Amino acid sequence: MNLNDVSLFIRIVETGSFTSAAESLGIQKSTISRRIAQLEDDLGVRLLQRTTRKLKLTDDGEELFARCQPLINELDTAKDYLSSTQINPRGRLKITMPSDLGVFMMNEVVGTFMKRYPLIMLEVELSTRLIDLIEEGVDLAIRVGELADSSLIARRVATVSRGLYASPAYLKQHGTPKTPDDLQNHECYGVLKAVDLWEFDNWDEAVEVKGKLKANSISFIREILLQDMGIARMPKVFCRDSVQQGKLVEILESYVSSPIEVNALYPSRRHLNPKVRLFIDHMMEMIGDHPWVTEQMIVPVAGPKKY
Repeated sequence: MNLNDVSLFIRIVETGSFTSAAESLGIQKSTISRRIAQLEDDLGVRLLQRTTRKLKLTDDGEELFARCQPLINELDTAKDYLSSTQINPRGRLKITMPSDLGVFMMNEVVGTFMKRYPLIMLEVELSTRLIDLIEEGVDLAIRVGELADSSLIARRVATVSRGLYASPAYLKQHGTPKTPDDLQNHECYGVLKAVDLWEFDNWDEAVEVKGKLKANSISFIREILLQDMGIARMPKVFCRDSVQQGKLVEILESYVSSPIEVNALYPSRRHLNPKVRLFIDHMMEMIGDHPWVTEQMIVPVAGPKKY
């Protein structure tokens, strides 16, 4: 029995299909099919019932998966650990993060990480979509904002300070809000979710804002603000240049907008992949020197927790 073939079998079951396993591992689907057939021949049993629509484990397949999954996971962890302790760690590291965070901050982290560990192959997906890290073979997710309930481990990387911004022309036409409650009479643009509540540290109740636009990109929302279209809550440093140029104005400055968290997420069902640990440690080191921090707009924090 070839352990590499057993590892492929485990991956197929975890991802739910030959196609997903092939994509996550970067190999041909036909190669996986051939190796699983060889594994079944070696064992003399059928492990998977394959149809055009779904994949189902046989009784023997369920038994092999239950017994071998923990062993394969431990072997993978051991290989990752040994790789990370080498002078030149190697292997694949797949990361997902929001586009704005990647372009305006994490690009420096990724670039310097590549120089520091040239034998680690990085795959970075810039997206805000919620994904199953295990199913899609993603090692680490960097997320901004509230976290949904999950079995993942979350490590808070930073806290981002925010403010409310609008163009001078918009405020001249529609008036400048005096209190957070006044925001209910304005076009307020925010993130893609059913209810958008804006909280302030020194205001008793959260304000439910409404507007004709929601988006998953702060770059996009900022461009809409520059067209004199409404009010948005943005990272302060992200609007700094526009404010200095007189294109945007920060409003309600005496009412402190609740900051937003940046978290690193990784699966909790196995020990932390050492390459993930290397990236997180490097990220924390780089964030400490980032311009956002020197302006006290991001405060690094530590301490992983399950959520």
